[in-house]
Amino acid sequence: MAFPFRIYCAMELNLRIRSRKRLKRDKPEPLAVPKHSNRTWSMDCMADQLANGRSLRTRNVPDDFNREGLGIEVDY
Repeated sequence: MAFPFRIYCAMELNLRIRSRKRLKRDKPEPLAVPKHSNRTWSMDCMADQLANGRSLRTRNVPDDFNREGLGIEVDY
């Protein structure tokens, strides 16, 4: 029978730390590569800061086939 928590605290004993069970995960499937341009696009957001402290954000939209930048929006 295990001691209750209050007895462990009163005797200043360390509690047994149980290790966590790890989840077994399958290997991820490889990413699908498009066969033609303008089939799939991605979207990415980036942030940076200017020398005067003002923040700058960009939103980039590249084509997944040829990695051409279709659009970049920049705003403060």
